[in-house]
Amino acid sequence: MSVVTQTKALRLARVRVAVVTGEAQRLREAACLSISEIAASCGVDQSTVWRWEHGARRPRGDQALRYGELIDSLREQLKEPA
Repeated sequence: MSVVTQTKALRLARVRVAVVTGEAQRLREAACLSISEIAASCGVDQSTVWRWEHGARRPRGDQALRYGELIDSLREQLKEPA
């Protein structure tokens, strides 16, 4: 596995943990961001973000990585531990 592939896999795993634990939704709400605002930022439909946050779908692909970057930014902005 290449370093790039491994890095993406680790980032994707971190996103999925944030979703499963509810951290992603909690951070979004703490930042007063709507699902539609998050969806627009990640390049997905708002129903996709809703499904991720409610456990109906697992985040995957480049959109999930963008979602993870946004979650990481919110965590830093709100000073939440990883």
